[in-house]
Amino acid sequence: MQSKRTTGTSLGDQAREDRGQRAFLEKRREYNRRYMRAWRADPAHQALDRDNRDRSNYERKLRDARIDRIPYTNERGERVCGLCRRQAPVTEIVRLQVCDCAPQGYVEIRIPYCGEC
Repeated sequence: MQSKRTTGTSLGDQAREDRGQRAFLEKRREYNRRYMRAWRADPAHQALDRDNRDRSNYERKLRDARIDRIPYTNERGERVCGLCRRQAPVTEIVRLQVCDCAPQGYVEIRIPYCGEC
């Protein structure tokens, strides 16, 4: 009868490998932190970041303005919760909205609600 040979590492070797891997990851994270702090401290990089952020915000606003969305729907046109805008609604809740044209100064609006957020 043949015996099955296992070529695994012992528990001590495995623990040593894990410690070495954690030490390597920690050194890499520390280097990345120092590098990004120095990168962000550079005024030229700060200006680049600001320009990129402003441009992306402007593009997003233009994109959102072009899309004729039905209220309380996602990009695919499916109904979503009016509060979290992620989950499918299970009920509707009533909220008051200020309105100058209403006799009492507000109107009731119904918002789809998922029941969890």
